[in-house]
Amino acid sequence: MTTPVAVVRIPERFQGPPGKGQGGWTASRLAAHADVPVTVRLAAPTPLDVDLHVLRTGDALRLVDPREGPPRLIMEAQPWTPDVPDTAPVSIEAAAAARWGFDRGPANHPAPLCFSCGLQPEAMGVHAGPLGDGRVAVDWRPPAWAVDATGRVDPGVVWGALDCVAGWYVGADAEGPLAFTAQYAVEIVRPIEPDARYAIVGWQGDGAPDWEGRKRTAASALFDAAGRTVARARSFWIAARGD
Repeated sequence: MTTPVAVVRIPERFQGPPGKGQGGWTASRLAAHADVPVTVRLAAPTPLDVDLHVLRTGDALRLVDPREGPPRLIMEAQPWTPDVPDTAPVSIEAAAAARWGFDRGPANHPAPLCFSCGLQPEAMGVHAGPLGDGRVAVDWRPPAWAVDATGRVDPGVVWGALDCVAGWYVGADAEGPLAFTAQYAVEIVRPIEPDARYAIVGWQGDGAPDWEGRKRTAASALFDAAGRTVARARSFWIAARGD
């Protein structure tokens, strides 16, 4: 087996779907080992509290579960030239108001223990609701635990929050299909300020406005109080099979 360049372990606290790692957070752990911006393909659910290996193959980085033979691919990162579409900024006040339209509770939340959008008090509370123009939004502040002694915010919380907001856009219809992130890429444009409050917006990006079979695109962006883009992401989603 190829010698790993790093070992990644996703603690239980960074759960997304029940019993699995949150896609945005896990993707950020893999991307941290890349020298250039990357787009990440999510090939399989991420097991929790398991030592996963980061392997380098040419320009690609692969996150694998080495417990199986051959190792099971979890994610693959490829070099990416950032090309996330833009959307009009949303004020923090409007994003906070949209939060009140979030309509998921214990009976219909697909990931109630998600560290980002879950319902537990310690989650980041990424509960995006409709803006009324086809987009969804929520206000957000970096959690104190994600800020190190130098004031740097762990980019993983941004990756996680942007992923969940895109997911709430894709799953805005509670009666629609359950969907999973299949491809994800994040561009952080400006430093994340540890004490700042932001607005996060989700929309269709530059893809079709609705499902194409089991496929759908989404984009998400983080805006500061001045309406400047601080981070943005594009994602591709796959609906779970109904059979």
